[in-house]
Amino acid sequence: MPLPSFTIVTPCLNGAATLREALDSVREQAYPAEIEHVVVDGGSTDGTLEILEEQQQAAGEARLRYLSEPDRGLSDAVNKGIRMARGDVIGWLNADDVYQPGALARVGKAFAERPEALWATGPCLIVGADGEEIRGAVTRYKNLFLRRYSYRLHLVQNFVSCPSTFVRRDAFDRIGMLDERFKYSMDYDLWLRLGRLQPPLLLHEPLAAFRMAEGSLSMTGFERQFAEHAQNAREHGQGHPLAVGLNRLTSRLIVAIYRAMRRFRTRADGAAS
Repeated sequence: MPLPSFTIVTPCLNGAATLREALDSVREQAYPAEIEHVVVDGGSTDGTLEILEEQQQAAGEARLRYLSEPDRGLSDAVNKGIRMARGDVIGWLNADDVYQPGALARVGKAFAERPEALWATGPCLIVGADGEEIRGAVTRYKNLFLRRYSYRLHLVQNFVSCPSTFVRRDAFDRIGMLDERFKYSMDYDLWLRLGRLQPPLLLHEPLAAFRMAEGSLSMTGFERQFAEHAQNAREHGQGHPLAVGLNRLTSRLIVAIYRAMRRFRTRADGAAS
């Protein structure tokens, strides 16, 4: 079977500090079939548009396209990119994340060998602001579950990483687009809808790196994220009440641990000063 073409969708808002790395990680993929990169900007004012104009002139409009206009949030931005996509397979790479070398070649080969597959996923590293890997224990924890993927297990907790997940474009005709009700867990909702149809192709080498800026997510945002996770499980967990219940419990536990860590850090900072 021929290799599929790719469209990589990157939502962006004032991402000038990291966008070049994301663009480079797509441009430098050694892949013999077509790759287009669609950047959906929400109206940046920090030099993002200048970077996109410069990079588009270098790459050509067939390789890099961008749109800049106000949007209703992340889900709306990604949905715009999906509608613009011309590739057979769509990847979602945020402006502060990067692909690993050779990632698209591995994913494309997997799809070519399994033309009936709707989606594929693999491990994702976590890196800090300087690009060095952090939170290796979290990555190993998620990979432990990923290697044992089942729909029921996925209902308990989201261990599928957005930057290292790829979906056939025509799958969106069957499952719909990202749900704008969700501010944080729109990806988990999407993966569960796909998982209802079939399990993903699982790749075993890291495909991407997710950049985590320490302290970037407020406590309110963190709590809402896991509340949305529990809602996702409830909405898609028909026939799996135990998994849905475990999701609710683990979500509360993770939030409680995070609260305790923040309190400890605050006290330690206060004592140091």
